Amino acid sequence: MEKRKIPLEMEIRRRIEAKYDERNALLIHFASYAGVNVLLWVIWLIQTGGFPWPLFVTFFWGIGMAGHMLDYYHKHGGGAQKREDQIQEEVMRQVRRMKEREDLLGIEEEEERAEVYTLDNYKRRGLRLSDDGELEDFELVEEERLAKGRQSRA
Repeated sequence: MEKRKIPLEMEIRRRIEAKYDERNALLIHFASYAGVNVLLWVIWLIQTGGFPWPLFVTFFWGIGMAGHMLDYYHKHGGGAQKREDQIQEEVMRQVRRMKEREDLLGIEEEEERAEVYTLDNYKRRGLRLSDDGELEDFELVEEERLAKGRQSRA
């Protein structure tokens, strides 16, 4: 069965609508939190004080409210952009490491190096995380593994 490709505009529209839906859910959550807490504190004041029992609702529901706000921030706010910047920085650091490694292996021609390090080529060849958590070029690792296997047989 063949997958249907969704046009780019529809994909962008779907993401924007999801973002607005999550923002509306956050605003509704905040409005209900504020409204219910105001009502509970007014009831407490009318009852002539005593032990501030609405504090429990305010505190524990407030923890949930803060969690919802942080979730929205990290999905759609500045936290998402910060995470994306950190990922891009790590990818570029790994690309520089691989270029230095290529220099040590003896690839000297600029055209050959430029062909190896294009974004499309990375998507096709693939990066993966090594055992120590570093990004590495999958094809280079496989070539090294095969070369070691050939050396051990000889």
